[in-house]
Amino acid sequence: MNRYFFHIHERNELEIDVEGVEFADDAAARWGAISAAKDMVVEAVVGDAEIDGRQLEVMSSGGDLVAVVSLQSVIKI
Repeated sequence: MNRYFFHIHERNELEIDVEGVEFADDAAARWGAISAAKDMVVEAVVGDAEIDGRQLEVMSSGGDLVAVVSLQSVIKI
């Protein structure tokens, strides 16, 4: 298992994930980020918050950028 970090980027702010989550590989981490982004969209809708510009940046423990998942990209209407 490898550790991945889901940093939240919103406009000019970056919230650093210091704990991380373990996944088998990069593909599993991408799917984990998509799932997390969907949960964040639900929370934003319930809390009447905006999602414009918010995204998850998935980083490997080695510091490589694995994926960028915008909250808008996971909304299917």
